[in-house]
Amino acid sequence: MATINLTRIDDRLIHGQVMQVWSKGNGTNTIYVVDDDTAKDAFMKEIYESTQSTGGLKIKVFSAKGLVKQYAKNQFGDRKLMLVFKNADYVKTAVEGGVPITSVDVGNVCNKPNTVQVIKTVYLSDKDYEDLKEISDKGVEVYFQNIPSSEKLSMDDAAKKMGK
Repeated sequence: MATINLTRIDDRLIHGQVMQVWSKGNGTNTIYVVDDDTAKDAFMKEIYESTQSTGGLKIKVFSAKGLVKQYAKNQFGDRKLMLVFKNADYVKTAVEGGVPITSVDVGNVCNKPNTVQVIKTVYLSDKDYEDLKEISDKGVEVYFQNIPSSEKLSMDDAAKKMGK
């Protein structure tokens, strides 16, 4: 069975911070990107999956339901994984589908209309908040942290910022 080293919501998916900062130091050898749109786009999927770091990280792209199917098939093998989700809804699908996620770092969600800033790099809509609350209510730790050296904000603190 695989070890999930980190589960992160980052709407930018794969970028330097994920490849260089978050994946180092915890033994990660594979990053699973979870985004329905990217999984359906053969060109973008090929770009992500052909990206290799100098450290040899492998990248695979899944839809949210595809990730659940892959877990049911072989528990992700013997990989040391980082899961990067485009949004909270996909994390909710994974958790409800039995993927053993114990914590979620919400690290980057861009500013859009009708959102509230909870940390410098995370803006939540009411739907985002409700999805995260459902995940949290299932016993998954949800926290907000842009980079490893920054302070973590709890779900309770985010609720206060959201006026909940």
